[in-house]
Amino acid sequence: MPRFRLNSLLSLAIVAPLAIAVFAPTPVSAQVFESDGIAMRFMKRVHQRSSSEVLGAFHSVVQNVRSATVELKRDGKRVAMGGIVDSTGLIVTKGSLVNTFGGKTPLVAELANGDQYLVNEIAAVDKENDLALVRIEARNLPVMELASGNKPGVGSLLATAGLGEEPVAIGVYGLTPHAVEMKNAMLGVMLSRDPGPARVDMVVEKSAAATAGILAQDVILSINDQLIDTGTHLIELVRTYEPGDSLRVKLKRSEEEMNLNVILGEWVAGPNQARHEFQNHLGGELSQRRSGFPSVFQHDSYLQPEQCGGPIVNLDGQVVGLNIARAGRVATFAIPADDLSRSVTKMLSAAGATSKGEYVQSRLSAKPVISDEQLDPGETRWIPRETSN
Repeated sequence: MPRFRLNSLLSLAIVAPLAIAVFAPTPVSAQVFESDGIAMRFMKRVHQRSSSEVLGAFHSVVQNVRSATVELKRDGKRVAMGGIVDSTGLIVTKGSLVNTFGGKTPLVAELANGDQYLVNEIAAVDKENDLALVRIEARNLPVMELASGNKPGVGSLLATAGLGEEPVAIGVYGLTPHAVEMKNAMLGVMLSRDPGPARVDMVVEKSAAATAGILAQDVILSINDQLIDTGTHLIELVRTYEPGDSLRVKLKRSEEEMNLNVILGEWVAGPNQARHEFQNHLGGELSQRRSGFPSVFQHDSYLQPEQCGGPIVNLDGQVVGLNIARAGRVATFAIPADDLSRSVTKMLSAAGATSKGEYVQSRLSAKPVISDEQLDPGETRWIPRETSN
């Protein structure tokens, strides 16, 4: 699990031993000049690959799997991709993108034929692989077929399916399956040294806290309904979470109490790593959860974080994996088909158990829920079931 260290400022932005502070990198002019050149070359390469002439050549490659590919949306905006794994409406996707506190905003699944369905529950979660199984009320859906034991060779071309006739992106298989060590989580606030409540002294730019709207002088009262007594207590609690985890933060601003939803990011290293982090983010944002995977292969398809969660195929149109994270400027991780198959089997079993009315302990709300309880129209039921052990 991530480990945090209490320094003189009680910083949640500091999670590595002996680190002093974490700030968004401010490159020197020479670095900006060099990085601008890298960015231009990179984006030129991306645009060449993304041209309709290039993607059109892969039309037949994704033709079969696109009917089993799903786009998951909130408020009309895509939050993740997914693949149908059961004809009765079960979809596998990237867990940390959908298993979040989002108020009453419903999650909608859109299919390639234009049909849209409300997602009425998260039926199971494999947190180790950052996968979730979501359920829609549907029948006779096409199912994504996984290629068993058919591993791509290094240097082979791959295509990521979307809802359109052309693939979302194409790329080259770069690294064979390997484990990626879990990095520390980062909230991104520095706390006052004064004794008493956890008062925010500073918010790190572009951090999870900044994105969620936490401000300096806010007092953090609770996280996921667990009361916070002191800054030390806050640090000890946050250290139990991982990048990509969703937190419901209750805070006091002046005399007003409010709730904010925070998605923890990965720890950004100190000044020695600023240049690396700056260049790694060229071309777009990275996935909040992009580490801690037991087995992923790497390819260089250019995907946005919200384009993860869906299938990737070889030139024969066989599903060889599921995109799980945009990990770097030229690195996207995918869970191999064999590992994905084992995870889906576990989650399908868990989803079957919950349909019988079994009590499930929600990791997010810490309150028992019953999955077959009648849902109100548009209501989404979150049931994060651990299935990786």
